[in-house]
Amino acid sequence: MQFFDSKFRKKQRKLRRNYDIIDSLYEKMEEISNEYDATIPDVFNVCVEALIQTESIIFYDKEKEEITAPHTILIWESNVKGLEKLNEKYGISMRKLVNIAIRNAFENVYENKNK
Repeated sequence: MQFFDSKFRKKQRKLRRNYDIIDSLYEKMEEISNEYDATIPDVFNVCVEALIQTESIIFYDKEKEEITAPHTILIWESNVKGLEKLNEKYGISMRKLVNIAIRNAFENVYENKNK
């Protein structure tokens, strides 16, 4: 049903995973989830999906007194597989990949890449 395909995402299996996420990035995901009809895992998954599609791996300087905390997230199975492929390809830890994905979204990296 093409009409619904353009309106909704197809369901996929969600896996419970723990990721160390920088607190300031987690707070930004919370803000987005309050502004849009999306949960924090929805925001997280969209960020990760964009990183997997673009492979825009940008290393950011560590902020002074940057704090990370473990968060349990329901992640789409396809994103788990995609992160594993990026991990194998680039040798970057899952923790770093996840934080790069979120930061890229808030730095508008994905929008700028599509222009």
